[in-house]
Amino acid sequence: MNFEKRDGVAILTLENGRLNIFTREQHERLYRALLRFLRDDDLKVAILTSAPGQSFSAGDDLKTVDEPFGDAPDWSELTTLMPRNKPIIAGVRGYCLGQGVAHLLRLTDIRYASPDALFGLPEIKYGMGGGGSISGLSQQVPSVIAMHMALTGEPISAKVAADCHLINGVVEDEALLSTCLEVAQKIAAHPLDAIKTELSPAVRATASSAYLAMSQLTDIWDRRD
Repeated sequence: MNFEKRDGVAILTLENGRLNIFTREQHERLYRALLRFLRDDDLKVAILTSAPGQSFSAGDDLKTVDEPFGDAPDWSELTTLMPRNKPIIAGVRGYCLGQGVAHLLRLTDIRYASPDALFGLPEIKYGMGGGGSISGLSQQVPSVIAMHMALTGEPISAKVAADCHLINGVVEDEALLSTCLEVAQKIAAHPLDAIKTELSPAVRATASSAYLAMSQLTDIWDRRD
């Protein structure tokens, strides 16, 4: 995870290989980077993206997803439930699947993607549930699209994502970061208190929905034979 500060903007770059798989270590790095951004009063807005040639994230590491946490924190859950009062812009390239979509929905407010981006919820193919993701997705795109993604496991293209307003627009890969920066700088020109006032109610509503979905999903999994 690379953390860069640029004129009131934090640039958080996911760096965990070509697919940016979310291992537990990657979840922890993201959580700590977000905490650093939120606690720094000199930073008003962040960009969450991946390096050129790397996907935003192809999701969780399936080799470790069922391993018990023991005494270790559930960094993914902590990130989901983190109080957030500053906006985050997503710059998505390549795969945005599973946990990638979950973080996109819960952590970002404005989103741009390169033409090769693919958004999907493939959990059903592995006998897993993505309850928190489908709950959030259903609030942001037409329910028929959300359910098709969740029940078939098939991804949608960047164009379809833009058409259904999951993202704000599609831009060429070489212009992805500069587009995100242009929007971020417009936001950073405003007083921080005003930014927080505009953002906080929407974030609280999304967080409440995510918490309820996670609670219901946990209950379902706990009842499995």
